[in-house]
Amino acid sequence: MGKTKETIINNFNDGIVNDPRDKREFSCRVISNFDTITDLYRIIPYRDSVSGDNAPTTSQKQNFTLGLWTVTGNWRVFSLGVKSGDTVAEVLMKDITTGSSNDLDDNTWASPANNQSPSGATDFNLFIYYKKTGKIYGSRSSRYVWEFTPDGSTAWSNSKYDYGSTFSNITQGIIHSKDDIMYFGIDNKIIKNNNGTFSVGLTLPTHFKVTSICEYGNLLAIACSHLSGLKNSVVYLWDRDSSLVSLSESIDWGEGEIKILDVIGGRLVGISQLGNTTYYLDDRVIFSYWDGSNVKIIETLVGSINANIPLQKQIYRKRLNFMLSIDIDGVTREGVWSIGINKDRFNIVHERTPNNDTSLAGGATLKSFFYVGDFLFQSYQETNFNLTKTNHQNSYTAKSIYEKKFNTFGSGFKKNLMGAELTFEPLPTDGQVVLRYKTDANSSWTTIITEGTDNAISKAVSGGASLPKAYKEIDFRIESTGGAIITSLRLKEELRDDNPFT
Repeated sequence: MGKTKETIINNFNDGIVNDPRDKREFSCRVISNFDTITDLYRIIPYRDSVSGDNAPTTSQKQNFTLGLWTVTGNWRVFSLGVKSGDTVAEVLMKDITTGSSNDLDDNTWASPANNQSPSGATDFNLFIYYKKTGKIYGSRSSRYVWEFTPDGSTAWSNSKYDYGSTFSNITQGIIHSKDDIMYFGIDNKIIKNNNGTFSVGLTLPTHFKVTSICEYGNLLAIACSHLSGLKNSVVYLWDRDSSLVSLSESIDWGEGEIKILDVIGGRLVGISQLGNTTYYLDDRVIFSYWDGSNVKIIETLVGSINANIPLQKQIYRKRLNFMLSIDIDGVTREGVWSIGINKDRFNIVHERTPNNDTSLAGGATLKSFFYVGDFLFQSYQETNFNLTKTNHQNSYTAKSIYEKKFNTFGSGFKKNLMGAELTFEPLPTDGQVVLRYKTDANSSWTTIITEGTDNAISKAVSGGASLPKAYKEIDFRIESTGGAIITSLRLKEELRDDNPFT
């Protein structure tokens, strides 16, 4: 009998890494639809998704914001879509309550008065409520900024700001907490909205386009990508003083088109894409941060199909959330992802799929997402547009998945699996856990554990011809449905006597 070794995974917080043989003990290849934030030693499945719109194909909602409903003083969720059968903007709304109509537990949206643009195709990247003016702002016709009063008490202002010419790119806006001024990017410029008065606040080099902005202390951090798509991106730090020509800092962010920029734990974090064009053979999604002196790469995910990264972002539970579709190990992983810091280390998680276990059709496009408390809205387009949201019922029909590769003793040595055990919180009614494996170059999964007994807390398998023998590497996949909370995976492996050089 050869040497044996037990491995236990009871911490799931190092997140997704590109290299399946990464030495970090608690990293993984894939984790989807699990809450990895709330607890350190267990992963909790998220509720499944249901319809978030009773007219998704006509409304085509593609951005969201919170705004103050001035008639009653209540905050509501507002969506930016289009008028049915047209391309002009339409704003609809939901209460952030449950138990009544047009709120978070149904799929209907209410129509405020004066809620449609009179003309001009809407742009979807800019959609923001500015409390100082009590208005929601968006853009149309790749030239104008429009203004909408949330309660519809005044007419839609379709040309609140005229950029003066057509633009190619526009960003989401922010309201800077230091001066209560709204900022957003158009092409290579930063536009200011100071209590309803618009002006150009900053002009950057013409070979750049602004893609994302965020607060960075007293400064405004501005992510810019090169128009060619081939040269390095740059992040500028601006003190918001329009009278000064010089900037506080210019940071070479490295290769790739920077798509998203925000602050996590006091650090500037950027998400860049390298690929999605004919002159790159693979797509790479690069996660980086600035340590005050240098830009350092956190992780690079490599996919074999075109990655899709919409520009929408949201800080939720102290993590930067974003949408991404990328191929990992031949499977498209899509929906809402997040990056955050756990025990002083960044980690990346695939938080939610857009439509439970149903993969989006080939060529589908992710559009936008929005968290409202524990409710997550996700919009996407297949042949038609769709909008899903978190189920308000205690329902967990979608699979939550964890996958990890093991090469105990090294990838060159043959091993036998002596046993495996899953542990979990007492299984609720309808709760079920499944453990599957695949070895070496095999692409199909084999099931070795299925447990669905109410209140069960573990299930093990050991010995016997059913367990794999003479493999060099083994992947395990945990599947949870029905609300099963996973606490650990334990393996026992034997190093075979017939290995060379032993």
